Amino acid sequence: MPDTDTAPIHQDRARPLPPSSNTEPEGRALPGLEVPPGLRPGMPRNAMSSSAVEYVDEPLQVLAGTLPEDLQGHVYVAGPSVHAGAPALASDGLVLRLDFEVGRAKFTSAIMRTPSYYARQQVDAGATARGPVTRLLNRFRETTLADVSLTLGPQETPNTAPFLVEGERMLLVTTDAGRPWAIHPKTLKAYTPLGYLREWKRALPVPWAFPLLQSTAHPAFDPEVLPARAAEQPQRPRLFFTNHAPKWPLGSGYTQLVSWDTRENRLHHWALMDAATGEPVVAASLHQIAATRDYVVLLDANFPINFWQIAAQAAVPFMPRVQRAVEWLTAQPSAPQAVFWVVRRADLQTSPGTLDPENPPLVPAYRFQSGGGGLHFAALYENEDDVITLVAGHSPTEDLSHTLEPGELLINGNRVQDWQVGMPTAVPVTRSSLGVHRIDMKRLRIESRLYSHDDFTWGLTVFSNTGLVNGELEAHLRLAGHVVNAAVPPRELALYFNSDGFTADMIPERLYQLYKPVVGDKSALPIRDGRAASFFKFFVHSGRFEGYVLPTGWFGFAPQFVPSAKFPAVPQWKGYVVALVVSDPTPDLPPGSTGDEVWIFDSEDLAKGPICRLGSRNFDVGMTLHTTFLPAGLPDILDGRIPDPGTPYCVDVRQDLDMDAIERTYLEWPETLLPRVPRALFLPWRLGVKWALNFPKLRQVLTQDVYPHFPRR
Repeated sequence: MPDTDTAPIHQDRARPLPPSSNTEPEGRALPGLEVPPGLRPGMPRNAMSSSAVEYVDEPLQVLAGTLPEDLQGHVYVAGPSVHAGAPALASDGLVLRLDFEVGRAKFTSAIMRTPSYYARQQVDAGATARGPVTRLLNRFRETTLADVSLTLGPQETPNTAPFLVEGERMLLVTTDAGRPWAIHPKTLKAYTPLGYLREWKRALPVPWAFPLLQSTAHPAFDPEVLPARAAEQPQRPRLFFTNHAPKWPLGSGYTQLVSWDTRENRLHHWALMDAATGEPVVAASLHQIAATRDYVVLLDANFPINFWQIAAQAAVPFMPRVQRAVEWLTAQPSAPQAVFWVVRRADLQTSPGTLDPENPPLVPAYRFQSGGGGLHFAALYENEDDVITLVAGHSPTEDLSHTLEPGELLINGNRVQDWQVGMPTAVPVTRSSLGVHRIDMKRLRIESRLYSHDDFTWGLTVFSNTGLVNGELEAHLRLAGHVVNAAVPPRELALYFNSDGFTADMIPERLYQLYKPVVGDKSALPIRDGRAASFFKFFVHSGRFEGYVLPTGWFGFAPQFVPSAKFPAVPQWKGYVVALVVSDPTPDLPPGSTGDEVWIFDSEDLAKGPICRLGSRNFDVGMTLHTTFLPAGLPDILDGRIPDPGTPYCVDVRQDLDMDAIERTYLEWPETLLPRVPRALFLPWRLGVKWALNFPKLRQVLTQDVYPHFPRR
């Protein structure tokens, strides 16, 4: 890869290691720890409990083992701020930063506060209410997708994955139900979305002040800095995500591929068309996409949106039986096969038309199907001879559209307990597999190999560290001023995963019945014995598994690879795996542990177990989702400012939520649907909207309680 103009960072707080001739990380010589089991098999209570207190530079103490001195840098973790009784995946976003320096570790935490977050606090408190009826109409209600107000729309909640935009020097936190939001890497405060609302197409064509937007939680990034071409030719797009909506009762759905222009700070849209049929592409969910040198790949994922279910949860929050009946009467199983859509990057030419989210140009997308459903995948950056190599986790019966409900019957005959309510049904009902797929774009065919392991591929949900596969890690090192010359040898190319195992106490009987045609009889499932959670390493080219099975009663979340700080003496693919784990408190826990801990593994020998356990009496985070690693000192330059002279990118929230435009949109909405109807006939609508929304009070909420939190930079 060509070098960049990025200057090395002055690492003020990270003490560098002295030169060493040892080409192995220090953790190679450290023994694994014996960890006592937790209280019982299955999901710990701690998984649905997180602290509402935000901490800054809170020390993490060594509970057991040794903290390697060459573990340095920052691990950013995103997830929902969970509490039992509320849908986990719709909860407020919680971001953690784990800081590792020589001989010590600490953490900082923050809640993701967007404009709709601040508005919700006032609306739910009655600031816009004229009485009990309007207060009921305006208040936000919990649903499995997002918390929704019938009159104002959903709360935008970035809570899924941290993601670094190299060209723009921004650290984003993403969600499936909203725009990516940039955060200050030190304070973790959310300060700007990517794109104005007018630059996005709404998933539902309603006049909400806070519209529902659907995007991918894992954008695709081109890590290679290409040499500048002629001045009149712009660089090709490097950051991709989606703007999409599935088919729903009142709409046919759409799928757009979107790029972020880091020079112009604008979104470009292309509507996808099936290259074989000429029909518009309509995906159920696009949780993750990937970029190679010449292609962008999208995965239609196991994250279906049931709009009937969401509507019932929002309309009758006080009638749980009605909600449950609507959900199960309208539920559809996830697709049994993974569907990949491939777009040629050469077709993604920007133009004035690509700036229009409502009517962008069409580009062909090529459909390939294989392996079983899934959520996450990675693509090797190089696609020699037009062959794309993908690694995907396949869980054909995984279904995140449902959350555990009070008293619900489980497949083992037990009932959901209060402390489980709100946990997503993320445990597949069948054993999962890993697929290595090769898509030949010259011959338009796919070849697949599927790999399973009884210890590691039950409950396959989240994986981390695609960075070793797609060049993301090398991009982060390069941005921090390091020169990366060596490519990862094929035999060493690997991905790190976590598995939830198989826990009957997380699988409702109705979910089993929905997937029974795929699963078959219960007798084939390990209902009584279960399967423990695990962390493992999957070698892409050999299909080999290496890993660690967690003790009974422990749950793990996304593992993050961290290279040794001895780099470049130690190759960038050797180092450590940092993972968050939870268990319920027992007398066997070390002093200072809440049951929520950070475990450090030797990346070259996961099977020996953690070499270090970290914790704090204030470390209470519950379930988390995805992670990323930034080298020591890199957060110091992530200011949202491109290398060329210019001001940092920042959306003007006063313009984004302009009250005059919001009021006009509500009042004129019926006329846009029925333009031939005389305007006078819409008078009852206008009077009703003015009464329900109470525009003067809503303006006051935005002016006093929203705008001041988002000053122009």
